[in-house]
Amino acid sequence: MPVPKPASDVEAEIFEFAKESDPATTYLQGVNEYVGKLFIPSRRNLERIAKRTEELRLKAENDLQLRVLDSLAAGFALQEPQSYPDGVLSAFFGYLIKEGVVPSHLKPLTRNAVRALQAAAQETSQKRWPTGLRLLTLIRCDGILEIIKTIKKETTDKQLKELLDDLAEATRKYASIFRVKGFKNQGFDEVYKIIKREGADLGREKIYAQALRRLWDYPESPQQVEAKGLKFLEREFPRFKRITERLAKKYGVAAKAEDVSKALTVKRSVKQTEILPFLGELRKRTQRVVNKDIVRINPKYETKVIETPLYLSGIFPSAGAFFYDSFTNNPKEIFMITTDPRRDPSTVPGELLNGLIHEEYGHCVHASNTATAYAAKPTLTEVMFTPLAGALSEGISFQREIEFQEVMDKLKAGKKLSNDEKALVQFFEKRGGLEVWAEEYEFYTWMWRIVRFLRVIGDARINSGKQSLRDFIEWAHKRTGLAKSTVYHQLFPAHQGNGPGYASTYAIVGESIREIQNRAKRNGKNIVDFNTYACSMGFPARTIFEERLRELAAK
Repeated sequence: MPVPKPASDVEAEIFEFAKESDPATTYLQGVNEYVGKLFIPSRRNLERIAKRTEELRLKAENDLQLRVLDSLAAGFALQEPQSYPDGVLSAFFGYLIKEGVVPSHLKPLTRNAVRALQAAAQETSQKRWPTGLRLLTLIRCDGILEIIKTIKKETTDKQLKELLDDLAEATRKYASIFRVKGFKNQGFDEVYKIIKREGADLGREKIYAQALRRLWDYPESPQQVEAKGLKFLEREFPRFKRITERLAKKYGVAAKAEDVSKALTVKRSVKQTEILPFLGELRKRTQRVVNKDIVRINPKYETKVIETPLYLSGIFPSAGAFFYDSFTNNPKEIFMITTDPRRDPSTVPGELLNGLIHEEYGHCVHASNTATAYAAKPTLTEVMFTPLAGALSEGISFQREIEFQEVMDKLKAGKKLSNDEKALVQFFEKRGGLEVWAEEYEFYTWMWRIVRFLRVIGDARINSGKQSLRDFIEWAHKRTGLAKSTVYHQLFPAHQGNGPGYASTYAIVGESIREIQNRAKRNGKNIVDFNTYACSMGFPARTIFEERLRELAAK
């Protein structure tokens, strides 16, 4: 179905405000009159956004509208320097994925990108920014320069090339405001030297608690967020340790996650050039099993799997998901897998399966089931893409991984398997064996669970000024045995760039869903029905989403 009609004049006003404040996303979701447009972060426009938000808050008809407006306003109020090149980079990437190189669309987008970076430079150049935010900004500027190179290679349009040269110049000028000695975006070792030398402070101590509440609809305080992360880690690390010790013995390495992961990479990695076709074969079989055992997928579902472009690999070190044309009758989703060896790519079959479950059957199915109103009827406010949308989808995707662990346990037991489940087992048997896949999936599923719990702890400590990024990386490495590079890549470049609190969304929202889902099971609910409803109701604020699930579980 296309975008729902507004239920009231106020909802229509909120939707118009959301579109105008993020015109690039609006076009990517199918509203064609916004082609080529970008939000220009001038002082006048930022003040206009703040004023309009307050006007709409006074008109809001319910808590959902209030929390959506709060989230949008909080995002603009942050005004962190990495958000501006991030918006430009995301827009260009989205255009390329949605339609390829279309000069008539990219030329106005490029002009507006130059204006956006020039306005951002005026807003940011007078302030002294902490090293952490400067690093996040430089990573995104580097991504813009990479995507410019890509487009110039693929177009013969002379005017577009000239405009892209202007954008490259504006990007370099913007990046020059945030210089960090020694930074060339060449991977962890380079950045870690900088972190040890200069630190990576983010300067968020005074705003972290408010960001949790307004950006992501967290009722928890920073102290409660950290306490939850520590509780989750203490509860589940013993299982991860046992899995690690078992695999360490099998592969003859030290009983450390880093060593086991390296051994699996050496012994079992899929070649970089074969990862996409490998995933293509795997997902054909996996989707049928997921549809039967975990969550029903709407018949219009259409997702492409692509390799993460180099210009995005610094922000998406492992994988990512994107959604397009959600406001049309033909929504589309993208599952992106990173193969760049400078980052933190997944190459072992069991880890690729874990990434597939998270990105495609978490994020992509959530977006597609919502866009098609498959098992629920989301309102217009609930289909808008705000910071709340990403936070909720991360929680669903995190829980999806452990749900599929139950499927793997069922496959190993081998009792009453459907034909689709038997076909998946046959695929595993031809590529190392079910037992090998099962132990890899369990290892990486629990490794990623530990990573997500570390994100919660690190997010709280770093953003509240309790611990430096360097000290947290050292602590997490010693506490869990995970590689320092993994801790860095999975906490900092993408997640802190999305704002304070985002790194915590996976585990905290996911564990809330898990708790409610367990209650539903005890009450005899059909879990496939439960998950399908949860994946179809859109992107309401977290507390509203959880309350609806509690009501469903109790019926």
